[in-house]
Amino acid sequence: MIRIGIAGIPHSAKGKGTEAGIIKLRELGLDAMEVQFGRNVYMTEEAARAGAAVAKKEDVSLSVHAPYYVNLASKSEQTRQKSKDWIMKSARVAAALGATMVTIHAAREEQPDVVRESFRELVKALKKEKITVPLGIETMGDLGEFGSLDDVLDVVRKVPGTDVVVDFAHLYARTDGGLKTREDFEAIFDKIMAVKTGPLHIHFSGIEYKNSREVRHVPFGSGGPDIGLFARTLTACRRDATVICESPLLEEDALKLKGVFRSLQ
Repeated sequence: MIRIGIAGIPHSAKGKGTEAGIIKLRELGLDAMEVQFGRNVYMTEEAARAGAAVAKKEDVSLSVHAPYYVNLASKSEQTRQKSKDWIMKSARVAAALGATMVTIHAAREEQPDVVRESFRELVKALKKEKITVPLGIETMGDLGEFGSLDDVLDVVRKVPGTDVVVDFAHLYARTDGGLKTREDFEAIFDKIMAVKTGPLHIHFSGIEYKNSREVRHVPFGSGGPDIGLFARTLTACRRDATVICESPLLEEDALKLKGVFRSLQ
């Protein structure tokens, strides 16, 4: 099964909260939401449990995005510790939400050993609290930062309890528009499926980039990667997946993406 959803609350339900957003998504025909903690973890565990009940009733799969300022490879010990605190708080709320993933921008610096050891510490701490939500490391859109597919998969191989969140727009940016063919997409899925079993967690949107660096996410049709190539390749994998649309148009583009998948069935 391939679930399609969005990052955040639908534009058509803005200001009405997570539960209203879940209900609106289902009315639109979408079935996944990534709850966004952009600057801080604002949701209480009590509110998360209420959201979990609505999501279960509406059959909407939830995930969580940890705050964007996480940097596990910072030169500042204070920043590294704050980053770990944010991830722990995100995971606690994710567990209460019944979420399938905590998505994390792991680090800005390319220091894989430091990042890997940080995730070992985090997984160990979460086990003590009996929290089993996977820590999903997102591929990133800047060639100079930690977050290539190989970076992420190296951690996933070596640290049980971590997982890969593949952002195709980010990979498109950091390869300077390198995802051009069906074979390019297949190579990514082959690498991922050689390392992990179980459902895939994916971000997808258009993206503007310059010199192998992400500039901004854009609506479908305003920049690559190609939706059709992506959808055909994922469908051929025959693997359950959640695809989170990060287009600025949110539900509008998510419904376009759903239509492309439906046309392939």
